Order: sequence, then structure tokens, then C-alpha cells
Amino acid sequence: MLETMRRLESQDMTYWFVNRAFDWSVVLQLVWTFDEALDVAALAQMNAELAAGSLNRRVVLPSVPIARPRWSHSPETPDVLVDTRPIAPDEIEAWADGELETVPLDPVAGSAWRLRGAPTVDGGFVVSLTALHLVADGRGMVAAAASAVASDGPGDPIPVATGRAPVADLGDVLTVLSQAGAGVARALAGAITSTTGDDTPAPPARAVRAPMHERSPLARTRWAIVSVSAKAWEQAARRHHGTSNILFVAVIAGALRVAGHIPADEPVKVGIPVSRRVDGDDSANATAGVSVMVLDEAAAGGDLTALRRLCKRAYERLAAGRRPAMMHLRPLMNVLPVSVVATVATAGNGMPDVMTSNLGVFGPEVATIGGQTASAVAFRGDAQGVDPDQHHRFGDGLQSWSVQVGDTLTFSVAAFDESAFPDAPALRAGIAAELDAWGVVHRIW
Repeated sequence: MLETMRRLESQDMTYWFVNRAFDWSVVLQLVWTFDEALDVAALAQMNAELAAGSLNRRVVLPSVPIARPRWSHSPETPDVLVDTRPIAPDEIEAWADGELETVPLDPVAGSAWRLRGAPTVDGGFVVSLTALHLVADGRGMVAAAASAVASDGPGDPIPVATGRAPVADLGDVLTVLSQAGAGVARALAGAITSTTGDDTPAPPARAVRAPMHERSPLARTRWAIVSVSAKAWEQAARRHHGTSNILFVAVIAGALRVAGHIPADEPVKVGIPVSRRVDGDDSANATAGVSVMVLDEAAAGGDLTALRRLCKRAYERLAAGRRPAMMHLRPLMNVLPVSVVATVATAGNGMPDVMTSNLGVFGPEVATIGGQTASAVAFRGDAQGVDPDQHHRFGDGLQSWSVQVGDTLTFSVAAFDESAFPDAPALRAGIAAELDAWGVVHRIW
């Protein structure tokens, strides 16, 4: 019974909030490409397994204000969609883009995920799995997909919640108010600590950027998807005294720097999500994050020792519970009017110039559907519903998601700033040049 009253947590509420405030749906996508045809029955089986797993959850609205919505396993199973018209190999990215941009997902009234496939004219196949970020973070989504294609099947579903629970919702109001108060106290304590002495060095000065709606008037995301040998990538990182993840940060930050987006004497603000998910954790979102200010620590072909130390200090601050005030104040999203929270959240100059999300290393079984092994697996995310006539934008600079499946590392790069990357060819050229400078052989989809 307690499981049916499980509430959206603060990490989940971020995506619930942007939907209410801006009418955005943040959607994640996994893409598999196959050189051979895929049995449609295998997709149907995968779809059935997904329906019994953690992705197939829905939001049950509370009966009283301030109380948080709660999770329920959805009693509905979305149909798997298989296109009948084969697509050309050079149309795969456009096909996947269209699905990411237009898939109709609704966490309350409809499904929160969809599985879709299409044959290619050369006898291959492409598969897309999309899901709302509200119901899964990146690592959780890949784990759900891995469970769906595994022979042992999915785990236990979230129980189905029936009706509303006014008494429990009233009790949750007290919980929300308590969390909000505790968050304010932690934010104030952090502010006092920062003014009375702290061993954290002050970040380099960073000028106020021009508003994103001026730098991105069309509000269109540009994409590049890159696959490399995981072994070669690791070797390149070691040659430059870094790790696989540090090289990932350096490549994406460097590509933005070279594009002229940021003056040479100003730092690139890099946001790095950090998974807090543990074994057996089926929460929707279990991710924290750190930010680092990168000046010349990511120069292409250079030594990565300084960047590695910079990131290590940021991880240590996170482990010690030292978070920006905004993170402590997130419970206030449940208390304050949406318009007030939107104004505060979009004020200032806090959005990272770069986001690098490393989902981690997964076994080759993630690439196998119906006995066929994919030639590549990619992961990415974007927001639907961003209105170019409004001032708000989903991202800035570059965002990238990296996933290693078997022996192949693939990362997707999204460019939001049209003044830095006016089109997809410019983005691909910039990423390719940066990889060449690091001596990494690569394939851009």
C-alpha cells in the first residue's frame, strides 16, 4: 500500500515544473541501428516487457494544493509502431529527429514512452525508444531497455494507484512544507559559510551572456552523433593524463570554445550530471550534478591533469553535501506560484554553457534485440514545445550524452546557440575538428 503513495521527488519535480511553467516536454531517446532486418515480433516482445517495467508509470494528480503528485503503474500499454516505408541510410538521423521532436507523450492522460521501428532500404533496421525525462533519467532509461531485451524479463512494476487519497495528500502538504523549510535553512547556512570562509577558490569572472532568445531566434536544435572505439578513446585519454569522462568534457567544452561562443579570457561553465542511482533503485530520476569553470584546462591535444583535478574537487564538494542554493531551494517549487518560480529560475547567468552527461558502460546485450546486434546505440534528449516567439529556451551552448555499449562509445551532441553553430554541418565540422586534434578516429552518423 505504501508503494501506491510514492510521490514525485525533487529531481522529478524539475521536469514536472517545466511542463507546467513553459508547456515543455523533456523527452529522452535511445536509438539502435541494425545492418540486418529485425523481426517485428521481437519488437512486440520488447514492448510488452517495457510495459511491465519502470518506464510504464503515470502521474496521479493530488486532490489538494501543494501536495506532490504520486506515481502509479500505468494500466495502459502503448502500441509498438513499425513504419512500412523503408528509409535510406542517410535518412536515419532525420527519422530519429522527427520521432524525438513529435512523439506524443503525456504522463497524466496518456503514455510516457513509445517504441518505434523502421526498415531501411539496404535491408537494415532502426529502432527508437522515447520516454519523458519525468519518468526516467538517462541511466534509468538505459537500464529499463536492458531489462526489456534481457532473457530474465523486467522487475516488479510500480503498483497501480486507485483513485485519490485526500488524507494522504493532506499529510504530504506537511511533508512539502517541512522540506521547503529545511531547504531554506540549508541554503542560508551555505550562504553564511561562503561569507565567513571557505577553502573553495572563487570561480573566474564570467560576463553576462546575451539572452538565449537573441542567440537562438529559431529555437532549433542542431545534432551530431559520433561513434568511436571505446578502447581507442580510453587510450587517447591516458595519453593526455586523463580519463574517458575527462576527455569527454574536454572535447565538448573545446568544441564550444573554438566556435567563438565565449571570449578566450572567460571560462566555459560545464555542468556534469552525476548518477546517484544504486542497485534496486527504481526511482524516476536519481541524478545530482556539479559545475566547473574551465579556462585553458581543456586545450585540444594538451594535458588533462588540471581538468581532472578541477572535476575531482567538484565531485568532492558534491559528496560533502555542498550544493548551490538553488538545489536546496527546489522544494519551494511545490509551494510558490509557478510564475514566481519561473522568474527566479530564469534570472541571472547560471545556465551552463556545456552539459556533458556520461551514462556509463553497458554490456553488449543492450545492443541485442531479437538475436540481432545493433551496429550502434545512441542516447540523447531534447525539449518539445519550445516556442521561438517566447524568450525561454531549453539549453545553451552544447549538451552531450555519452553511452558505451560493448566496445563502442557513442555520444550525441546538441547545439542550441545558433550564433556558434548556425546549422548541423557546422556542428559536425566543429566536433570532427576537435576529435582530430585529440587524435581520435571517429565516425559521425
